[in-house]
Amino acid sequence: AKRVINCPGSVALVDKMPPQPSSSYADEGTLLHDTIADILDKDALPEAYLGRKHNDAVLTQDLIDNKLQVALDGLLQVDPNLEMEYAVESRVGFGDFLPDVFGSTDLLGRIGSRAIVLDWKFGDGVAVEATENPQLLFYAAAAKRTPETAWAFEGATEVELIIVQPPYVKRWVTDLARV
Repeated sequence: AKRVINCPGSVALVDKMPPQPSSSYADEGTLLHDTIADILDKDALPEAYLGRKHNDAVLTQDLIDNKLQVALDGLLQVDPNLEMEYAVESRVGFGDFLPDVFGSTDLLGRIGSRAIVLDWKFGDGVAVEATENPQLLFYAAAAKRTPETAWAFEGATEVELIIVQPPYVKRWVTDLARV
């Protein structure tokens, strides 16, 4: 998103690159993203997906306990009363303004007058900061301009950009409790 914001013409150049091989980290991330989207779409329990695969990545009880459940607990901190209207994995873009530029929001929601753009980050590396995050800003701007997702922003007086990243959620939830 940062590259596209700074240089929209880079999209055409990237399209010319050969496909890159996946990694075990990317496969695990895709598995976790697909699974949490299904859990939220179908109101299912994480254990229902135990053993699910994406390439060589397999959903284990450890991944459920330390990634999926922690992420769902983080979402509960965002929406403790379970009142959010939301959509998962929504394709957003800029239409005719930037026709080849698009993304997929992990979760787009609305609670009262607050629009929410939430991104799951399942990696264990460096914590990703939500403040002025180029990817979240890109998603918010694109979602507001996408007819199928504009509902989250209509009449909103606040837009909240959220990153939920296990294992950092446990620290975040503790910090929220202190406020």
